[in-house]
Amino acid sequence: MITGPGDPARRHVTFSVVDRDDSAATAERLGATIVTSSDDLWTKNTLVHDRQDAEFPVSQFTPPDGDW
Repeated sequence: MITGPGDPARRHVTFSVVDRDDSAATAERLGATIVTSSDDLWTKNTLVHDRQDAEFPVSQFTPPDGDW
């Protein structure tokens, strides 16, 4: 846990999933909203805001094709 002086304690959790798009769609179906989505070289990421006012990232590992 990293906090500054006077900051409330908090946790940072990233959920690793098999299919980011399916997970985001399920979250939306259950009442969450998608804040952002991005596709990077190694991951597909989405930031979810749920109905309990929590925000958390959902990440899918997607290594590049070919030799690296």
